[in-house]
Amino acid sequence: MTIHKDCADHLRTHYAALTGGKLSSGHAHELVAAFFGYGTGSALRAETQRPLDLLSQADIMIPDLPLLDIRRAALSGLPEDLPANDVIVDLLVEHLEASGQFTGTVWLTRDLVDHIGADFIRDNAFTIEDALSGEIASTNAFFDELYPDEVTVEHGDDALIATVDGHLNGENDQDRAFHGDSIAFESVVTFDRVAGRTGYSNPSFATTGEVDDSRYYDD
Repeated sequence: MTIHKDCADHLRTHYAALTGGKLSSGHAHELVAAFFGYGTGSALRAETQRPLDLLSQADIMIPDLPLLDIRRAALSGLPEDLPANDVIVDLLVEHLEASGQFTGTVWLTRDLVDHIGADFIRDNAFTIEDALSGEIASTNAFFDELYPDEVTVEHGDDALIATVDGHLNGENDQDRAFHGDSIAFESVVTFDRVAGRTGYSNPSFATTGEVDDSRYYDD
């Protein structure tokens, strides 16, 4: 049994147990396809390069909540008492984890740019700071404040690529000559696609930066 069909069957079984009603197989398959990032069930079934059967090899899963919202609104004849989309997402995630079909980290967000610019960058600040160690050593500051100024996200065929532009700010060491207290950086974060359109590998970082002296001038 494919992961797609297993999830659709689980959704139908849950709905029947919850309401005593019937969710059609077609509706369940379309909702599950959207959850996995596909506009239609046929598009999911046509996936050959990175089938969902490889989901257990992925480190990160990002269910496509915005697409699920769109597809649900477009489908006609759905039961009026169908649980909310967030409930459906939680149900499918719990099933995938309980059945061992996915054991990694799940990102539940409708705003991927915001999630990367806030939670993800905060959790991976040390990786970026470590890549800027040479620039840090050239200054007289202690750095501990990393701020993303702009985040862009590109969904490619092979990877999800996030570009983060920001500043690493610090506090001057008064016992040393001033050589800057802010580093402008750009970090290109690549998540290789592993399974379907929602299963990715742990990211790789390519970070560059330089001391930002644009706020300073000579009298």
